[in-house]
Amino acid sequence: MNRLFIAVFLLFVSSQVKSQSDTFSTLPDLPELQAAEYSFYVYDATVGQVVAQSPQKSLTPASVLKLVTTATAMRLLGPDFRFKTRFGYTGRVDHKTGTLKGDLVIKGGADPAFYSEYFPMDYLGVFEQWAYQLKQLGITRIEGNIIGDASALDDTAIPGGWIWEDMGNYYGAGVYGLSFADNMYRIHFRSPAEAGKPTKVIDVQPRTPGFTLDNRVISSDENSDQSYVYGAPYAQQQMVMGSIPKGKNDFVVKGAMPNPPLEAADSLRKVINNLGIEITGTAKASFSGVDGDFHQMAVQKSQTLQNIIDVTNHESVNLFAEHLLREIGRKVSGKPTLDEGLKAVKSYWLDRGIDLQGFYPTDGSGLSRSNAICTRTLVEVMLNMYRTRDDEVFFDSLPLAGEDGTLQYFFQGTPLDGKLWAKTGSMERVRSFAGEFTNRNGHQLFFAVIVNNFSGSSYKMGKQLEPWLLTFY
Repeated sequence: MNRLFIAVFLLFVSSQVKSQSDTFSTLPDLPELQAAEYSFYVYDATVGQVVAQSPQKSLTPASVLKLVTTATAMRLLGPDFRFKTRFGYTGRVDHKTGTLKGDLVIKGGADPAFYSEYFPMDYLGVFEQWAYQLKQLGITRIEGNIIGDASALDDTAIPGGWIWEDMGNYYGAGVYGLSFADNMYRIHFRSPAEAGKPTKVIDVQPRTPGFTLDNRVISSDENSDQSYVYGAPYAQQQMVMGSIPKGKNDFVVKGAMPNPPLEAADSLRKVINNLGIEITGTAKASFSGVDGDFHQMAVQKSQTLQNIIDVTNHESVNLFAEHLLREIGRKVSGKPTLDEGLKAVKSYWLDRGIDLQGFYPTDGSGLSRSNAICTRTLVEVMLNMYRTRDDEVFFDSLPLAGEDGTLQYFFQGTPLDGKLWAKTGSMERVRSFAGEFTNRNGHQLFFAVIVNNFSGSSYKMGKQLEPWLLTFY
């Protein structure tokens, strides 16, 4: 009896050791991975055990970092939180002459979605409504300026670690207390039929007062946008270089507005002028507030945080993620800065027992290459969200494989088509996924995988990871 017991016990221990050791595995043996670094972690939440993991390395995550930022915002701010933008004036109204002797003010509330193309109906006609309110007050003349007040945030528009090649392009737009229209403008090009020739800029919309653009883009045989806009926040001169396809009558390249608060103020100025109200001053931006008492006339609320997070994760909008990070800082410390936001994110998850070894965030969006995180941390954050009431709301914000967002062209025609939700990350030599799905046995699996410094394209590496993830189905 004792010998039988010992034999069974040893067999059990052996199987357990084998089970644990089997969790350590590798990615497929691909030529593109010969000089690469990677990390992955797969966890079965149904039975509560690790399915597979690699040695945990702190790697550059790209946009997968948004998963941590949006999860923190969901918890600390709440899904029903809304940003507010206020409209009003300083000075006084002379009702006898119909004159406002003071400035009109758009007082930003750090709303990332103010006049955003992702929420076109929410801000439709807002400036027109504000202008009509002036009419209702009997104002026919404004002896002052139109001011875009961006003092809700500090003037550090760009996080540390963002590269020069990114920050002039739409996806590298800066963060302001008054952001406007995704802080993006469009350059309309005409390219000649022959490759290697200069292109012509036929329009820029919208064009901020005083803005100039140095065009050095040439035509190309390559049928894709290979141009880059170079420019810093607040700088009214930008340069665009690279190439666009040849033979195009109207090819659009998107750049980052150098001064969104100024553009917002100028857009409102045009609407007021069109209504027949005279303005003696000009459009201006302020980053330190306005002088005198502010008399509020209207408040414009944003969509709910839940809807903003849906867009942030589905479309991987860097601007939205950076705004959320600063609002997290405001909530926790009263200081809506980059540093306070990062500190609050780390503190929140550390207090919940999440393993933060190797977690070195430098922004909220993942655009900086100096960000670093381990895949276990990503999975543990998702597990923490999964075990709360925010489960469905949060995970619905992730793209769905084969159907929408940044996962639209992945896992199509496979068993995970329409069944896997994940945040993706992609930049040169970086590819990452983090999400969840239910396998054929009905077990819910949470996973994260990050690959750095591989050869070939990021898209191809993503496709090469599909068969590996399918093995867990």
